[in-house]
Amino acid sequence: MAATLQRVGFPVDGEDPPVLQGELWTPDGAGPVAGVVVAHPHPLRGGSMDNNVVMALCQGLQRAGIAALRFNFRGVGLSEGRHGGGDDETLDVLGALAFLADQPRIGPDRIGLAGYSFGARVSLTAAAKAPRVRALLCVAPPLREPLPPNQRPDRPFLALVGDQDAVAADGAERYASYLPDPERLQVVRGTDHFWLGFEPVLVDAAERFFADALTIE
Repeated sequence: MAATLQRVGFPVDGEDPPVLQGELWTPDGAGPVAGVVVAHPHPLRGGSMDNNVVMALCQGLQRAGIAALRFNFRGVGLSEGRHGGGDDETLDVLGALAFLADQPRIGPDRIGLAGYSFGARVSLTAAAKAPRVRALLCVAPPLREPLPPNQRPDRPFLALVGDQDAVAADGAERYASYLPDPERLQVVRGTDHFWLGFEPVLVDAAERFFADALTIE
């Protein structure tokens, strides 16, 4: 599939707002296309937009012909600023969503959001503040209690977790109860939190989920 790959920078809101580093993949062709922002794992634990799970999610989006914007949270790579404990990173996700929706080849009514680990938890918070997000995919969000009502997205949602992942140490049923829609949890046997060797599962999941959720009816 012919496509355009751009290295981009975009500002976010807040005090002393940083400019974040990102990479935008857009399929060539006529007409606006759907687009998804992908958020990486914890910045203080080696997370970046080059993470294997992030790359797998982007590959799935590319196979579906959907634009993918991966980016580095503040303080990671060439992104300005420093780690903000999660609150500032929520602003980073919101800034990435706004930047993606403003791109000339992106349909602003066909925007999705995906995140892994820390990026998934931040995405859950950001999605509740971003009505433009039509669908949300979370890989291994670290939840220890139910999400508060104001963070339960009322839109297509999918969560994936490995059965060897410590975030689900209390059991898949209890972990599912923490999610906005327990029936939308997919447990993958054999993998832990890092998904090494299981990237094809994520590629297929991202392709199928967003191709369906971001289709214009």
